[in-house]
Amino acid sequence: MSGPATLAEPFDEPRGRELPPNAREALPPEARAFLEAMERRYACKLYDGRPLPAHLENYILECGRLSPSSFGLEHWRFVAVRDPALKERLFSACFAQESVRTASLVVVALARRADAYGPDTDFVRGRAERFPGGWPVFREDFKGYYAHLAGQGLLEHWAKAQTYIACANMMTGAAAAGVDSCAIEGYKEPEVLEALGEDPGRWLVGIVTVFGRRAEPPREKIREAFGAVVEYR
Repeated sequence: MSGPATLAEPFDEPRGRELPPNAREALPPEARAFLEAMERRYACKLYDGRPLPAHLENYILECGRLSPSSFGLEHWRFVAVRDPALKERLFSACFAQESVRTASLVVVALARRADAYGPDTDFVRGRAERFPGGWPVFREDFKGYYAHLAGQGLLEHWAKAQTYIACANMMTGAAAAGVDSCAIEGYKEPEVLEALGEDPGRWLVGIVTVFGRRAEPPREKIREAFGAVVEYR
């Protein structure tokens, strides 16, 4: 691939178009553009390592920031890694996956640990004050679900799951801008946190996502047919 001017160019050909007949043509242009970004994206395993322009990095991270989360709590922090030495440490912590070493940008989505989510914690109070009625109204709505999650031991699973929403939005947003990506679920959490200098008593690693320009041929997008996975009732 040539230089930065090619970032917004489409891939060689769209793949995996499985919508029912006439469904695509009925969509508004913005929806077709979104669908085409979904079709272009694939799990890129090798990048050319060249830096992305700052405006594209910020755009990708903004796609994460604007993502929805359960109760609007935004459980996450995004640590955006450009430094080659730090990427090398993350490469080791991610079972030596070349996509981490060669990517232009590695985003580690951290999630707060379970003790952050009690209805009376400073974190929940701070988030809740943004909503209509503030913390007192939010607390009444949240406390039952919190009790369910806490009773099932699911608070940290729930918190990590929110980072996947942000990851997906960042990857689709990147594809719309001609930037490749891959979600990395294989990592050694203590080593990732140590590399970033983050306190494991406060933070979990939700997911690691890498971005850059591909240095490999695009692979065919493999998905089950629409009718095989969609059922209307």
